[in-house]
Amino acid sequence: MHLKQLLAKHGLTQTDLAHLLGRDKSVITNLFQGKRQLKAQEAALIARHIGVPVAQVMGLAEGRGSGLAEPPALIPFQHEPMQGKKLPNVVKKEGKFFLEVDETAGYSTKAYALEISDEAMNMAGILPGDIIISEMDRPCKSGQVVVAQHYQGRGAKTIVRKYEPPFLMAHSTSTGFAPLNVKQDDVRLVSPLLKLIRIF
Repeated sequence: MHLKQLLAKHGLTQTDLAHLLGRDKSVITNLFQGKRQLKAQEAALIARHIGVPVAQVMGLAEGRGSGLAEPPALIPFQHEPMQGKKLPNVVKKEGKFFLEVDETAGYSTKAYALEISDEAMNMAGILPGDIIISEMDRPCKSGQVVVAQHYQGRGAKTIVRKYEPPFLMAHSTSTGFAPLNVKQDDVRLVSPLLKLIRIF
């Protein structure tokens, strides 16, 4: 009953909720009658839409250590992801793309997301379409997979490689990725890879 009251408070009808969740209206009716449970992903979507904590949507008291007191954190993408709207964890807000993550431990405001666009690291298990999380101002160390900028002409290309000083090495089944010398090839180390996310 709390969900029905919460939606009414924010001016949403059953039909609005059905559209928001991409469900048939009968599913929403079952939800309101207690014949169906609200799923966590649905609660997060409603919470983000009306601007309240997930715990409030699910009818839980906030601050009980349930892990649902706050909506998921949004980490900005460094570049617009190619798969954009096809990825369930990617949201577009005010013209910018963000990666929605449930856990925020260890990430600062300098964290960013990046979609992998090539096969330079496929032998290391990093494939095109994967998303990585990195963080500016973290030092890059020998043996780490890092994000770097390779300057060519007027622009720079963002690349992901293994850092083996002074080289950036690809680990790929393709032979088209030559090692780059950080000191000689106009390359700037940006930040280390902190997390790899594969969305199926």
